[in-house]
Amino acid sequence: MNDNVIIEKDLFALGTDRVADYIAHVYCDGGACEFVFNEKPFAIHAGDCAIFTITKLVYDVRPSDDFLVTVVYVHNTFLAQSAPDSNYSVKGVMLLFQNPVIWLDKAHQRVCKQDFLMVEHRFNDSGHHFYNEALSSALRSLFLDYFDFHVRMDSGEKDFSMTQSELATRFIRMLEGGMYKTHRDLAYYAGKLCVSAKYLSEVMKAVSGFPATYWINRFTIVDIQRCLKDPSLTLTQITDDFNFSSQAHFSHYVLKHLGKSPSQFREK
Repeated sequence: MNDNVIIEKDLFALGTDRVADYIAHVYCDGGACEFVFNEKPFAIHAGDCAIFTITKLVYDVRPSDDFLVTVVYVHNTFLAQSAPDSNYSVKGVMLLFQNPVIWLDKAHQRVCKQDFLMVEHRFNDSGHHFYNEALSSALRSLFLDYFDFHVRMDSGEKDFSMTQSELATRFIRMLEGGMYKTHRDLAYYAGKLCVSAKYLSEVMKAVSGFPATYWINRFTIVDIQRCLKDPSLTLTQITDDFNFSSQAHFSHYVLKHLGKSPSQFREK
């Protein structure tokens, strides 16, 4: 069994703990599928591809009867070993946080389909004497083409330096690791990254279009919404899990960012 890569033919693992530490690469062969990601509705259609960098933000997956899809889940650790170095990758992650679906023209659909077939071939060829290396090489081609597809969709934002890219990457990785559950103060992240809070916010604004505090609160509130949708979790449990000093403080935070109290959110 290869725990580094999982290949499936539906999207139902998205949003579950089983693939929480994986990045999902999706190619739709036919039909369509609606879903909610990052609290926004999306749909993927035949010929589209998608990347879910934070799979736990996906829910309400509703495929059509003729939906055909291939999903390649790559564990974060193995992805770091296989992914090409790219100054674009951190900006791409943030853009995908806003919209995970990438539209492809006919020529790029063929390229993407071929990439997926090669990954599947290498994944299933367990007798290869250099199995991990061969699989990693196939994934690297897939990643490079995904970068190319996504750059073509980019709105032409300004380039940024490698230093800025590395800082933004480290900051986002801290949030992806769940640090927002215990720390929501910009100064904390700036201190950990050995920069000023002002500089961190300026870099994130330049790289992603949003200041650093936006990302801290966005990661936090999306996860809180996910927890509030789970009836097995009490408000006290959620308050404690997100390290709020009191339930009143938690309610104030939710009201500020969602426009309604936790109890009102659960009543909708």
